[in-house]
Amino acid sequence: MFKKLKEKRGISINREAVVFSFFLLLAFIFWYLNSLEKTVDYDMKYPVRYVNLPEQRVLADELPETIDLFLKGPGYSILKLRLAGNRSPVILDVSTINYRRVPGSRTLSYYIITSGLIPKLRNQLRAECEISSIKPDTLFFSFDRIITRRVKVAADVEITTEKQYLVKGSILTDPDSVSITGPKRIIDTLNTVKTKFKKLRGVNGTITRSFTLVTPEGCSVSSRKAIITVPVEQFTEAEINVPVKILNCPDSVSIKIFPDVVSVKCLVAVSDYKKIEEIPFEVVLDLALADLNSSEKIPVGFRNIPPFVSSLRVTPSKVDFLIEKKIR
Repeated sequence: MFKKLKEKRGISINREAVVFSFFLLLAFIFWYLNSLEKTVDYDMKYPVRYVNLPEQRVLADELPETIDLFLKGPGYSILKLRLAGNRSPVILDVSTINYRRVPGSRTLSYYIITSGLIPKLRNQLRAECEISSIKPDTLFFSFDRIITRRVKVAADVEITTEKQYLVKGSILTDPDSVSITGPKRIIDTLNTVKTKFKKLRGVNGTITRSFTLVTPEGCSVSSRKAIITVPVEQFTEAEINVPVKILNCPDSVSIKIFPDVVSVKCLVAVSDYKKIEEIPFEVVLDLALADLNSSEKIPVGFRNIPPFVSSLRVTPSKVDFLIEKKIR
């Protein structure tokens, strides 16, 4: 009997709890619906998209991608905006904005007071609420002129050749120059447009490859690629005996040097080996640069070095000298 009384009492308590919860939920719903009718304030971030920028102009500084809208309106209108999820960007038509020049600015710098955009933004939002203010309160537009210049193409390559092979002459590019268009502040700093960096290993002959040009951000080039030719040949060591030529000798003395013939070793491409004896190749002793009062040997130098040789070495690199006064 006591067990049945407890069960009845439990059922009664459960019913009371359900009834209480129902009326509590109902009261909350009425309270919430009533609150939606009240005017509330809400801060909402909105994405911004800028359209119709001036022709032959580019933004020098980035503009904010979002703005803060301080909204005031009925709760249900604010709720509708919050439930909208992904918000479509607010469109700012730059061509219709009333700019003001930044005082004392030498660049194309302007600003606008964002409160003047409220009517346009209100029409875009189509919500039953007012935009009380916008943050930032000022938007700055710094423009730069778009210019075009012709600059040389530079091959940005690191070359490692096999033993006894070397790069012969200059690396060739086709085209050798390109027209680059972009903001003046960037174009004015460019002397070349480089190719994408590449390491070339174990090269044992002339190679020709296509390389992509590296274009600075915000710029465009007349050609996106360039053909790079790296002339590589087999080199050998050449050795020749060259008489030492004396320069700037005073008229009052005669100079004798020991030795008067030196050995010159250099690297030369196999195809140019026979040219060594055909092109003038001078080893000189410039007395204008020497201290004739010293007993130390005088270093010799080179003149008229053929363009196809490299790694020059002379033996000996210094010579003894004997000064004799001329008898008049």
